[in-house]
Amino acid sequence: MTEIQKQADVKSAKETEKTNTIFPISKEEAGKPINVLVVGSDQRKNEAERADVLMVAQYVPNHPTLKLISIMRDTYVDIPGYGKSKINHAYAWGGNELVKKSLKQNFDLEINHTVNLNFQDFINIMGIIFPEGVQVPITEGMISHWKWDKQPGMQKLKGGEILQYVRYRGDVSSDFGRVERQQEIIELAEKNIMEQLKSGKGIPTAIELMRDGFKNVETTFSIDQVMKHGLSFLFHPIDSVETIRIPVEGSYQSISKPGAGDVLEMDETTNIQALREFSH
Repeated sequence: MTEIQKQADVKSAKETEKTNTIFPISKEEAGKPINVLVVGSDQRKNEAERADVLMVAQYVPNHPTLKLISIMRDTYVDIPGYGKSKINHAYAWGGNELVKKSLKQNFDLEINHTVNLNFQDFINIMGIIFPEGVQVPITEGMISHWKWDKQPGMQKLKGGEILQYVRYRGDVSSDFGRVERQQEIIELAEKNIMEQLKSGKGIPTAIELMRDGFKNVETTFSIDQVMKHGLSFLFHPIDSVETIRIPVEGSYQSISKPGAGDVLEMDETTNIQALREFSH
């Protein structure tokens, strides 16, 4: 073997080693959207429990925008192997895999990873992101329902109170209001983390989130993938969050269906097109 060949082999080995490291993200990865199904419930996955939250977070590594797709849990869809029903029934009948198949079949949404949060997971994460609490508008209905010792208007909520805030549906907006508050809290969380990054406090928060906030969360992300995308986030922070609710306004009707109860029957073509226009 000549000296030139030896040098070429060494260079090739180094490039291979670099490619296999968790940082940086490759150019191919940086331009490819990652769809993450986020399921929130008061039970662990694989238990017979309907999902309280169904959301798809769409993230492109090194891209400044995070896109959130909130799926109304009463959306009437075709569930593979079961026929038509509410989409949150898919979780009770077949867990994450059936939800993924339902999203693909009804919305042409390909899911790359899943994250399952129970209520305590959510409280832990909120405690890390908002250690001093977060200011949100609360109503007399919320105060009465949750027995808060607070006044209507902008108030600071912490941990479990934030969970109660996003779960409340005792007003006329019902589940639609819940989805709006879920998206609101995620946007506030992103804003808070960005402010911490600018002040130099964001890196410890991000490390704590990766180390403690998600340690009990069930996910298909490997440790290497969490580290890779965490580092990408630190070096290329998200500066905006865009949201959409499915079904979109004006594309559905609330009706009652035998065996399913009150559902949101949607115009599939309108919603698929809305998702295509919204997505990265």
